[in-house]
Amino acid sequence: MPQCLSSALPKGILGFAVIFSASLLLGGCAQQVSPASHAQLQPSRAVPSSSANTQALNQAEEREKSLNYGPLGGQNENLSNAELAALPRHLRVHFAQNSFHVSARARHITAENARFLLRFPNLHVRLEGNCSQPGTQEYNLGLGEWRAHAIKELLEADGVPARRISTVSFGKDNLLCNQNTAACWRKNQRVDFVYRAATGRE
Repeated sequence: MPQCLSSALPKGILGFAVIFSASLLLGGCAQQVSPASHAQLQPSRAVPSSSANTQALNQAEEREKSLNYGPLGGQNENLSNAELAALPRHLRVHFAQNSFHVSARARHITAENARFLLRFPNLHVRLEGNCSQPGTQEYNLGLGEWRAHAIKELLEADGVPARRISTVSFGKDNLLCNQNTAACWRKNQRVDFVYRAATGRE
């Protein structure tokens, strides 16, 4: 059974950063983090300031356009025919290596999913954070949660209530591609949108 990290997080990425090490201690699927390792669990979020790094980010976003953005997330649960027919075209966003910066394309996809959630108030979404093969599972569990939480913040900013959004991180246990190549890693560095209907619906 793959390891995962799931938690209910406070609003704001700064608040999340403060409790990040504590969240790794929650639940049976999280690995314990030693104080000495905290400095290593700080992936990049901000847009790089140097021209070289900015160019690299732009190139990554161009590569992102070639990835498959079909509805390939986890299994959607108990959706009606109308909800299934209205599912957003893209149920996945990708990230640069070792980063939870949300690209312009990922923001557009997230906004599309926010509109879907607002249209169907009976639905909840689970944001599944995933990483590529490099790095320890401890690090990747954390990075996957940072990615999921970054998307959660955008959904909330677009008006989706926090109670309808949950996050989980699979680290590097939920790979789409197993090859040890940069192209394969890019496919795995992602957050999937997984929808379910609220319990008790008729």
